[in-house]
Parts: sequence; structure tokens; C-alpha cells
Amino acid sequence: MTEAAFPLLGAAFVVSIVLPASALLAKAALTLLERSELGGPLSGLTLRYVVLTASSATPLAWFFSAGLHQAESGQSALACLLDHDQAARCFEPGFFALMLAGGVGAAWLSAVRGSQRVRASSSPAALELAERLQGLLAGRAVLEGLRGRIVVTEDESFSIGTYGTLRPRVFVSTTFASSLTDAMLSSALAHEREHVRAFDTLRYLLLELSLAVNPFGRFLLERHATLWKAAREAHCDREAVLRGAAPLPLAQAILRAARPLSRCCAALGAGDAAILKLRVNLLLAFAERAPHRRPSEGRSAIPLALTLLVLSLLMPHRTGTEALDVLHTGAEHAFTYFWR
Repeated sequence: MTEAAFPLLGAAFVVSIVLPASALLAKAALTLLERSELGGPLSGLTLRYVVLTASSATPLAWFFSAGLHQAESGQSALACLLDHDQAARCFEPGFFALMLAGGVGAAWLSAVRGSQRVRASSSPAALELAERLQGLLAGRAVLEGLRGRIVVTEDESFSIGTYGTLRPRVFVSTTFASSLTDAMLSSALAHEREHVRAFDTLRYLLLELSLAVNPFGRFLLERHATLWKAAREAHCDREAVLRGAAPLPLAQAILRAARPLSRCCAALGAGDAAILKLRVNLLLAFAERAPHRRPSEGRSAIPLALTLLVLSLLMPHRTGTEALDVLHTGAEHAFTYFWR
């Protein structure tokens, strides 16, 4: 029974203490970023995203790597205080790492299961819309890259959005498309083209996963995640206009597609009334004066996030695993205190 103390209690301590503490630090950093940004609500998106996701990914990656390192090297004998032969190799850190991996896997399944599922359709109305969409793709350079990535659906509860992590595709509802002019539909597709180009569905899913694995810290970061998603949608509006989409038809399409923010889907009309008002006002301003892209924009957050993740995985092998030893001994002492 003592051997199970660290894998179970250690993982529980990480989720209940370490991750909330990391979320608190992330909230302080995000608050400072949001107050100090001088470029408006669309500035600092990459850094804000990295802070949001790293608040969970960094400590989890470090503890997971440290557990595997101790189990593989046998250097955790000092932490195995109860019922262990100090000359023997201690496998408890390995089981601890597996518990963390299992928790992340369960959170991932929860995040994927919570996303909306939309099915393709091959009805006469769907085929007619598909032919219309092919005509739009052939005549507009702003939609370059969407060929073979548009799927037609007859789901009346859906309007338009991008799904798929590694190969994102744009789903368009026949009901929604029938209410739009060609200019409005083309602008809406240009917005979704930006989501496809930037793999935003993958970004949204990783953000949702970072919140899902940190239930105690989620309420600290939920508002900041919602603001980031809203700013990301507005950013795609501006990028679509910069590439040639008409701002006023895009604003009309956004209002007709309006619905609540999705967890894992990048959607044209996602957001509440205040967010939609901000996006429409920006597009009205773009109609009067064309937007300009700043030199620092357009950088992907994924390379920076992956760099931090790799560093977190490598650090325990270079700098030591004292923090894991403290967690290990603390879990076993807590177990003996409450079990006796």
C-alpha cells in the first residue's frame, strides 16, 4: 500500500497544488500583458497564448520527465524512504509519470469529446452548394488553398466553421450559405482560410487541453482564454481583409453566423454580443481605412510553445530532480500520517 502513495498522492498534489499555483502566476502575467499592450486588443496574441498553455504544459512536462528520469537511472533511492531497500531500484517515480500521462490522456479525451461533430451531406441541395463554392474558389485569389478542404453539411444548427487538427477543413451549412450573397460567402470563407492556414483548430484544442488538466486553476484563466479566442477571431477578420476580403460583407456574414464560442472549433460567428460588436466595429473601420500589418505580427505561437515544452522535458536530466524528491517524501509522509 505504501508503494501506491507517491504515484497517487504525488499526482494529486501536482493537480491540486502545483498547477493552480502555476495558473496564478500565469494570470498575473496575463493581467500585466493586457494592461500594458499599446497595440489594442489584437496585440500580443502569440505571447498570451504561450502563457495560457505553458501554465499547465510546463510543470506537467517537467514532473513527467523527472519521474521517468528517476525510474530509469535509479537515482530516486533517497526519496524511497518507506519499505524500500536502498540498494534496489525504485520504480515509484515511473508509476507517478504514468499517472500524470493517464490524467493528461483523460483530459484530452474530454476535450475532444466536448467538440461539436458535423457530418458531410450529399443531398441535391448540398451538391448545388458545392458547385457554387467551386465557382467562388475558381475566381478569387483570397480563397487560394481551400480547394479540397470545404465540406458541405445540412446541419441546421451549424453555420460555418473549421474542424480537424492536422488537416483542418471548412464546413459550410446549406441553410447558412443560402442566406448569403456571393460576396458575403466569399468573405466568410476567407476568414476560415486564415484559421486553416494557421492551424487554429490545433491551437484551440491545445488551449482547451491546458485548461482541462487544471480544474482548480481553470476559473483563474477562463476569462483570459475567452479573450484570446475573441481576439484571435478578430485577428482572422483583419487578415482576411488584408488578403482581399471585403470588410462589409464579412461583417454581415459574421452577424448571420453568430453563436456561442466553441471549445475546439474555429468558427466565423463565435462570441457573445460584446465580442461581435467589437469585430463588426473593426470591420466598419477597415471599410473606411485599410488595415496595416505590423512587422511583429503573423508569427506562430506553436514553435515557441514546442520549444518551452522540449526544454521542460530536458531540464530534469540536466539540472536535477530535487523538486520531485520533495514531492515524493511529502506524499509518503502524508500517507503515513493519515493512514496510521
